[in-house]
Amino acid sequence: MTTLLNSLGASLGILAAGLIFAYANWTGQRDLAWRAALGVLGAVVFGGLLPFLLIELVPSLAAYDSRSAGRGAGLLLLLVVNIIGTLVAFLPWLIAGNWLSVLRRTR
Repeated sequence: MTTLLNSLGASLGILAAGLIFAYANWTGQRDLAWRAALGVLGAVVFGGLLPFLLIELVPSLAAYDSRSAGRGAGLLLLLVVNIIGTLVAFLPWLIAGNWLSVLRRTR
């Protein structure tokens, strides 16, 4: 599920970068178009690399000693990691929306 969301998030993030680049060029703001597209693509790269950084935590979270922090604490932490990974998949669209508001203000 998370892998599907990450690949879908990457594809839609690249689409968002292209759309924000096209909109900025269409409104005549070529200098901001490149910065906006790079910002969205940077979020796509971050969202693509985050699961590889978090995957190192999974063995330690699965083997988390539940006696010291209550039952199921390791599973709760795994749930939190999955939720964060899912939210990061939508980060490029949030950044593209922010750039859209910036482009509309500077017109």
